[in-house]
Amino acid sequence: MKNDIKIIRQVLKSYAQLKEDLELLNARESIMKSPTVPIVAGHSNLNHIENKFVHHANLINKLYQVETAINKIDDSRYQTIIYEYIVNKKYNRQELCDMYKIDLRNFNRMKNQALYEFAKNYGINLPSDEMKDDLMYS
Repeated sequence: MKNDIKIIRQVLKSYAQLKEDLELLNARESIMKSPTVPIVAGHSNLNHIENKFVHHANLINKLYQVETAINKIDDSRYQTIIYEYIVNKKYNRQELCDMYKIDLRNFNRMKNQALYEFAKNYGINLPSDEMKDDLMYS
């Protein structure tokens, strides 16, 4: 059960890092932008520029998958918990408890439910609804 939560949180942590890395990469490339793109002649698939575009597209696709899974969550409170508490760390637990007028125990239930909803939408295979019940009360 706790391992499942760790897996879900690791996906979100990786997403946050990936988003930050991609923003830094985009900023760096816009600063160093050249009016010409070097073209490398070759007969292999190891063209550096081609690999760079493929890598960039893969990063964007991973971001899209996580954002789609977050956006599929029906409850806006769950979306806020995932995006603003776990990913961006904009709010702490107490601020969200105050915002939603709930105690810490209920916040933890909401957080775990949000993680479960995200995992379901993202395609992380969860063992069963028993795990959902365990997440709600852990």
